[in-house]
Amino acid sequence: MSFSETQEQILDATMEVIVRDGLDSTSMRAVAEEADVSLGLLSYHFDGKENLVVSAFQRAADQLIDHTSRRIDGAGTDPRERIRAALRSWFDPEFSDLEHLEIWTAIWAVGRTNDGVAAAERDFYERSADLLRDAISDAHPSLSPDAVSRRVTDVIALQNGLWINWNRWADREALERGLGRCEAIAFEVQG
Repeated sequence: MSFSETQEQILDATMEVIVRDGLDSTSMRAVAEEADVSLGLLSYHFDGKENLVVSAFQRAADQLIDHTSRRIDGAGTDPRERIRAALRSWFDPEFSDLEHLEIWTAIWAVGRTNDGVAAAERDFYERSADLLRDAISDAHPSLSPDAVSRRVTDVIALQNGLWINWNRWADREALERGLGRCEAIAFEVQG
């Protein structure tokens, strides 16, 4: 999804307000003030709080998917290097800090009660899984689609936990050990 410069400014402000004040306290007025735009301009670009919140979460997901795709493409043609790039992309500094932890924690929490955010989160999960599924399938063309899907599920579950711990504790040794386990699951020769 493509946004104008003004919409980007508004979506940045939306995430700031959600992280700072929580979703229940997030209002169109609070976002307009944070973005330094009029309420009318905000309403022109986003039809209500629901649309604004879902758009902000979709944008955050799009940014991470785009980043991961660029990292995979930059890894060349070696399937193992492409998998490593996919696994490590989440831990790059632009997506790995307390602010992003707060954003994604908010997304996960809001997704439990907001159908639009839940759909955006599910879409992000599926697109992430597709990137990893393609990389693992390329590395192991003889694996069944079911075996690849199981590996993807296992790796993403472990990767999510690693990402949370990394952003909370910044323990490089634990991160590298965990990423090594993710790689072992992805690289495993048996189905």
